[in-house]
Amino acid sequence: MLSFQVRLFLYFCILFNVTDLCAQTKPVSDAVAIKGMVIDSSTRLPMEFVTVILMTNKGQVTQTLFTEKDGLFSFNVTAGNYLITMSYIGYKPYTTALITVNAGKAVNLGSIHLNPQERMLEEVTIKSQKSVIQSQDDKIIYNASADIGNKAGSASDVLRKAPMVTVGADGEVKMRGSSNIKVLLNGLPSNILAKNLKEALKMIPASSIESVEVITMPSAKYEAEGAAGVINIITRKKMKGTSGNVDLSAGNLEQSANMGLNIAKGKFNMNFSLNATAEKQRNVSQLNRQSFLEGQTAGTLQQRMDALQRDKGFFGEFSSEYRRDSTQKLGIGVSYWYGSWPTNSHLYNLYKSVQSTQEYNQTSRQNGQFGWLDFTLSYQKKFKLPGQVLQLVGQVSQSADNSDYVTDQYYLSGQRYFREESPNKGTSKNPSIQVDYIHPLKKSGKHLLESGIRFARSNSSSAYEVFNNKENPEGSLVRDPLRSDKMTYFQNTLAAYLSLKFELKKDWGLRLGGRYENTRLGGEFTSSSPSFTATFDNFVPSFLITKKINDQNDLKLNYTARIRRPWIWDLNPYINASDPRNLTFGNPRLRPELTRMLEAAHTFNASSGLSLHSSIYFNSNTNAIESLTTVDSLGISRTTSQNIAANKRIGTNINASIQITNSWMLNTGAEFYHVWFKSSALNVQNNASFYSINMNTSYLLPKNFTIQVSGDYSNGYITLQGRSSANYSYRFSARKELFNKKASLSLSINNPFQKTFLQKNYADATSFHSITTNRYYNRFVTVAFSWQFGKLSSGRDFQEKSFSGQDSPPSRNRRK
Repeated sequence: MLSFQVRLFLYFCILFNVTDLCAQTKPVSDAVAIKGMVIDSSTRLPMEFVTVILMTNKGQVTQTLFTEKDGLFSFNVTAGNYLITMSYIGYKPYTTALITVNAGKAVNLGSIHLNPQERMLEEVTIKSQKSVIQSQDDKIIYNASADIGNKAGSASDVLRKAPMVTVGADGEVKMRGSSNIKVLLNGLPSNILAKNLKEALKMIPASSIESVEVITMPSAKYEAEGAAGVINIITRKKMKGTSGNVDLSAGNLEQSANMGLNIAKGKFNMNFSLNATAEKQRNVSQLNRQSFLEGQTAGTLQQRMDALQRDKGFFGEFSSEYRRDSTQKLGIGVSYWYGSWPTNSHLYNLYKSVQSTQEYNQTSRQNGQFGWLDFTLSYQKKFKLPGQVLQLVGQVSQSADNSDYVTDQYYLSGQRYFREESPNKGTSKNPSIQVDYIHPLKKSGKHLLESGIRFARSNSSSAYEVFNNKENPEGSLVRDPLRSDKMTYFQNTLAAYLSLKFELKKDWGLRLGGRYENTRLGGEFTSSSPSFTATFDNFVPSFLITKKINDQNDLKLNYTARIRRPWIWDLNPYINASDPRNLTFGNPRLRPELTRMLEAAHTFNASSGLSLHSSIYFNSNTNAIESLTTVDSLGISRTTSQNIAANKRIGTNINASIQITNSWMLNTGAEFYHVWFKSSALNVQNNASFYSINMNTSYLLPKNFTIQVSGDYSNGYITLQGRSSANYSYRFSARKELFNKKASLSLSINNPFQKTFLQKNYADATSFHSITTNRYYNRFVTVAFSWQFGKLSSGRDFQEKSFSGQDSPPSRNRRK
């Protein structure tokens, strides 16, 4: 087996050989740059995401790109004559005069002003496809709204197509092989996404998502939570005037409805959205487990289960902004989430041991239901110096989270002999406040000091009871006091960060930062169970150095650390016994884990339109929270989490985007990594190599038709005690634009060549060996209708700032 040092060397060779090949696709010396900046003529502010099209003097399109946050754009071209057109919704298109480029002489067009105009939505003409994948600063952006396959489905389906993100057949989201992810919604933390990510994502229709930002190495201004990184889901579509949209989709497994309305007039802007989803999931599984005692077989368990889950979700949001003047903005936002996911299952159980044989049928009904209310108030003040911004954000969220199960066991004759019911009622309240300040160290705004403080408190409770007829099978249900209790929990987090950003000579950039977080948590029970408290102090450094080699190549080296804190559901000792032979419960003795991360990355942009982002990374964790399963002498498994292992991960990924022709766009990505798990306490270790790939290609046809093919494949993952087999999916989509492009009709076919998807999970320990086979029903068809209405008026929104100041003025050296 190759040593760690040899693997590291090979990964670096692979990355930079690929980089070298890409750099050779066109000699840099033959290319010169055409540069410029697009500015709003009324506000004098730079304009982001303006479509910029480079054409020959005969009108043939050669390249298409979008302006950066600072309004900059740049094309690499050879000597010749060119025209450039610029367009943005709500603005008059602009076309330059003929541009003559001589060999070795760059052309700077300076500032180009776009004039706003009032126009009806149906007059907008899209001239080319929007790039689906973009690389920007410390993030990679997946432009979901440019993907025709996202007219139906949920946010989970959107994340399947995002770079470095995988979504399993069971809906679990992973980034670079880890499920410990911090997910933001419109730049703000969301407690419902942190608490139950899989179910919350189902309530966000794919059609409501504008883009997904994947941030593998967050800077100090981001919360330290989320060891694998940050995913930011952007749903709000900022437009001036009055406009709206209606998106409806129907299919054999998924249905959704999404309605949005934007009203902007003068100093006010209001956004309303209502989203409803329904989904059906069926899983047929089989468990074969052999348990051991002192090295000898103690028993064998065989289970067959057929489970059907019907999800229903609702997500409503209102946000409003008031601008007192061009330097001040006050915002308010309210959102409400509701979801339920009842599951009915039928289970056959056969357990054999030397002493006895137990065989029975079981029916179970599990139900989860929650309501979650979020309230946000924000204030932003811009000062005279460029980039000088003060922002305050306060949030309060409150929830009611109820779950229960009812389990009945029957003899093979059909007679019921056991019933158990267990209701669990939970509540939480989570206030937070954050202050961020950005100060330019020079009047030019090239050097920045970013700072901020944040305080967050979480108060939660979980009251759980168990009733069964274990003592008297013919009698009524009796409360089990040993398994009934109430837990109250609190967590206080105080954080402060400081970050310095420098633009140095010769196209070097440097960012140094640090974040300190103090965490106090505790819990107590109404029973005699002991209470617990703990205090943790974490300092999280961050370091980024960038180098712009030329107009085509950029390099960066990044180091940071991330934290994973246990939540109440990780700590709650409540035992879920819906399957009496497989018990799960929390561990109140869990402690936060710290992950250190190092990444080297390269971005390449060819004059042909090829955009390539590649990186290698190394993550290390010495106090990992891992799921641990043990099986006792009766063949009953108990699964909980413990700080029981260390893990290391080294990998490389590459993402490419190219507009092959003006009608044909291709996006693809691949990742390879090796992971090691080791537990000295258990004398257990596990390691393996894995890879994943995804592809998305679309083609514009005549008469406003578009077709698309996309797919993803992962050869699995491992844990401390086991591994899973491969996971894959594929999709075919077609869209027809109607009514002068105000509406569209889409058809999507998912996994048409297979009725079910087979996945196996293997687990091994000194006390057991098991194989679980799952068959997920994942073949479905959806039809979606989208309609946009309203009028776009003049003017352009001021630059948005997220709660951490994450959209500070970008480097003037940066180019995609």
